[in-house]
Amino acid sequence: MQLIRNQRGISLLEMLITLALGLVLLAALTSVFTNTLGVNSRSLKASQLQEETLATLGLIVGDLRRSGYTADFVTQVVDPTNANQDFRNSLVVGEHPDEVVNSCILFAYDADQNGVNSGSTEAFGYRLRNQQVQRRQGGALCGDNGWQGLTSADVIVVDALQFTVTEVVTGTITEQQVQVRLQAHLQQDPTLSRELTQHVVLRNADF
Repeated sequence: MQLIRNQRGISLLEMLITLALGLVLLAALTSVFTNTLGVNSRSLKASQLQEETLATLGLIVGDLRRSGYTADFVTQVVDPTNANQDFRNSLVVGEHPDEVVNSCILFAYDADQNGVNSGSTEAFGYRLRNQQVQRRQGGALCGDNGWQGLTSADVIVVDALQFTVTEVVTGTITEQQVQVRLQAHLQQDPTLSRELTQHVVLRNADF
């Protein structure tokens, strides 16, 4: 005798409960995924700001360390009276008339290492202008036109660039030191900002 088994599928209520649970799980996964994307996006933006500000500050500091350098340094030590003085006292701190004080620095060094100041090609400097860091070109002064943009306001907005010159005395040695402060925020996200400060000892400074 053959037994007949009744087979039945899931009820409408069970199907609705299953669908509801699936939707809840999908919503939770979507929320986690969205949050993860948001965190990763912010981290990438923060990294971009970090790289831009560090690279800019590194270039300024590296250039400043050479301020006052001359290839004729041996004569400067042995016979300073007859030594070439072209690069002496070349460091000047100022500002563009429309910017805050001490936001521009000018200096010179013997870039071609011939012991002679070749003029505008060995005149260097950095300034704040229109929320950009700009690099000196053609021997321009702080208030002149013709400077080259080093940063782009479309990427980072420079809120502050400040140069402070001090003298540090250690025993019988007096050294000139420049503090460089750079503050900027990301153009796409003003809540992401970065402030960096570095001190540069000028080994070639004159007193």
